[in-house]
Amino acid sequence: MENLVPEETIEEIRQHFDLVEVISNYTVLKKSGRNYLGLCPFHSEKTPSFTVSAEKQLYHCFGCGAGGNLFTFIMASENLTFKEAITFLAGRAGVSLPERPLSSGEKKFKVLKEELLRINEVSMKFFSEALFSRKYGSEALNYLKRRGLKESTLKEFNIGYSLASGESLLLYLKKKRFAEENIEKAGLIIGRSRGSGYYDRFRNRIIFPIFNQQNQVVGFGGRIMDDSHPKYLNSPETPLYNKRRILYALNFSRYHIREKDEAVVFEGYMDVITAYQEGLKNCVASLGTSLTEEQAETLRRNTSGVVIAYDSDAAGEAAAWRGMDILAKAGCRVKVAQLPKGMDPDDFIKKKGKRAFEKEIIEKSLPLVDYKLEKIQQEIGVKAFKTPDEKLLYMKKIIPVLAELDNRVEMDVYLQKVSSQIEVQVDSLKLELKKFRNAQRRPKSFRKNEPEIEVNKENPPPAAEKEILAIILKHPQYISEVKKWLKKSDFCYAPFREIVDKLFEAGEKEKKFTEHTILSLFPGSEQQKNVATLILDVEKNPDCREKIIKDCIKKIKCSNLSLKRREIEKEISKLDKQQDGEKIKELLVEWTELKRLEKDY
Repeated sequence: MENLVPEETIEEIRQHFDLVEVISNYTVLKKSGRNYLGLCPFHSEKTPSFTVSAEKQLYHCFGCGAGGNLFTFIMASENLTFKEAITFLAGRAGVSLPERPLSSGEKKFKVLKEELLRINEVSMKFFSEALFSRKYGSEALNYLKRRGLKESTLKEFNIGYSLASGESLLLYLKKKRFAEENIEKAGLIIGRSRGSGYYDRFRNRIIFPIFNQQNQVVGFGGRIMDDSHPKYLNSPETPLYNKRRILYALNFSRYHIREKDEAVVFEGYMDVITAYQEGLKNCVASLGTSLTEEQAETLRRNTSGVVIAYDSDAAGEAAAWRGMDILAKAGCRVKVAQLPKGMDPDDFIKKKGKRAFEKEIIEKSLPLVDYKLEKIQQEIGVKAFKTPDEKLLYMKKIIPVLAELDNRVEMDVYLQKVSSQIEVQVDSLKLELKKFRNAQRRPKSFRKNEPEIEVNKENPPPAAEKEILAIILKHPQYISEVKKWLKKSDFCYAPFREIVDKLFEAGEKEKKFTEHTILSLFPGSEQQKNVATLILDVEKNPDCREKIIKDCIKKIKCSNLSLKRREIEKEISKLDKQQDGEKIKELLVEWTELKRLEKDY
């Protein structure tokens, strides 16, 4: 992506802005020593943990881990790709962006996407005009009004109607000189199974245009007005529409979601539109029965809190269960709304109103673990656990749920809760939890070259690896020196190994480094967070840099040798002295050599 814009142009854009001023538009910053401090714009917090370095033009949040430079901040804040962020900032800086010549394939694809966008835009207007036409749309319009939707809402969401005739849209678009081939690629017509020709995909349906975040129409959803099936029919995958990535109405609700730092996720179009009309505007729909990883990532970039408010039927509950795990993995704070049986959000809001929905449903929504514990108890079918069998079954089912928690305080809270529920000591639950986690861990094979250290809070990165990496990120002139003594595989902590690999590769090219050119080496958001954190770390003894590097190299080498010796010891302990005597001797020779090398360091 960076190849589309020359580095000197990217640097020109960056130098036009002061990061402190840019971020001050999103959160209040106050001077704190050499840096600026404020509440993080990416997650809810009461105590400021978001630091901005005016000198280095970098930011880092010690609460959620967000970090980077001007471009990563705009990408995260405005939910843009790198190229979109460059264009966004270039427009404000008055910098013209040179474009490299596109290949013939790229030109063809660009022209096709532009054509499909035009087809969708014209089709949306056709559907909207049909809805408000006395001749064609009176039945559909009356249906929507009976559902409680106002005319102003219908126009705001560009809701329309597809005629019952099988070719009305096709003929209209052909009159507008759009090719059948492209209309089909837009997903609006289908080839006939018998004979030649096409017919409209959407017939006699309420039409909901689906927008991307740039307010472009990328697809459509159609809903029937009677009891026929399918109830909903969506556009197929097209060059514009990927249902795994799109959240319905995010273009309308994005700023409301950020303002409240919470998104309410519904299943269907009508839920969102009714809620929005009544003033609950921080809502989206997942365009299907369950959320995808891509949709969860999009939500996380806009908010840290998500309430899943799916229908109360079995399908809705199953979708909620799948969706909340995906959201939790994306880093969202997840809650699940409990709707009365037989009601969906649309019904509830129309019957009781927005305020009641917020008070009775949103505010009483259950945190992820509480929801799971309640559902497991319902599945077992008891209100109170009395018999040993009931307690054991409950414990067996909830241990995997508790094992997913990585916050110790949260873990203690739920262990106490479960202990009270089934009248079992907390220590006994902890023991079962430990046994489960041990059973889940994959046995690690003996690896001579790349000892691996898992990334978790109980096993932080080795101090020596962190210290030496922080130095070479801030002072790239030491990269070649470190490379003489250490290989990528010497770094046990996987995220650091990825960073070192790119630094060593870049160092070979004798590139001129700044904090920003270094950051541009790492397109992944997690890598950028790690790099920004290390660069912003305060250097303890800048006058002893060479000595610290030598000490760190020694510690890393010795640590790896020691780790390899422990692996050999484990291997030997598994062997039979009688049957595997020769193998044990070989391993002992290797162990002795590793011990000698360790002493030499």
